[in-house]
Amino acid sequence: MKKISLLILFVLYCYFVYGQRNLTGIYINKWGDKIEIKRNRLNYKIADNLECPFFYNDTLAKCVFKWVDDNFIELNSTSPYVIACQGLKVIQSTDSIVTDSIQVSFSIPSQNHLKASITTNAFKTYNLNYSKNSRELMLPKGTKSISFSISPDAYFTPHSIDGLYYGVLLFSSIEYSIERKTNHINIEIPAIDDTFFERYYVKGDYAKISNDSITWKGIVFVKKE
Repeated sequence: MKKISLLILFVLYCYFVYGQRNLTGIYINKWGDKIEIKRNRLNYKIADNLECPFFYNDTLAKCVFKWVDDNFIELNSTSPYVIACQGLKVIQSTDSIVTDSIQVSFSIPSQNHLKASITTNAFKTYNLNYSKNSRELMLPKGTKSISFSISPDAYFTPHSIDGLYYGVLLFSSIEYSIERKTNHINIEIPAIDDTFFERYYVKGDYAKISNDSITWKGIVFVKKE
């Protein structure tokens, strides 16, 4: 009896692991947007619009998925916080030119206008309208710690015709202690480029699988022959 039970469990395991359909391929909706699947990875790409490009990058979502039953898969993408922290550096130094305050410089590759905010240990907030010509702000001498946040500072294209947005609107850092004698801080965030705030953040989304089509966020994508 025990052997039979183990055999049944093994058969069920093989069904759920290996018995699901292979979704690898390209799926297209009526507007020409694509879902590209390879193994358990799913990328969502919008149709090219050279006359009026809405986004800096055509790939708005990069996900992994798993089957939850015969008809649905669950999609998840890497957290934008994790992405932003990749390569993030807070470099403290002593500059003989600056003596009566702490100069904070941001180094962000995005060419978009952003809003940078710094909160100190005194619970005071200092704002900067970040651009390629405006990258620095000054903090009072004696500030002991800071945290910072970055957010878009201008209108950007929604992700759906209904005006819905599937990304994040803010990146917030942990608190950083300021070393003694520091009067210059350079904050480098290489991951926040022009595409950072326009990407989807997919967490626990479900897509329906039916024959040769995928329905995600109410939109049908049909497999390309």
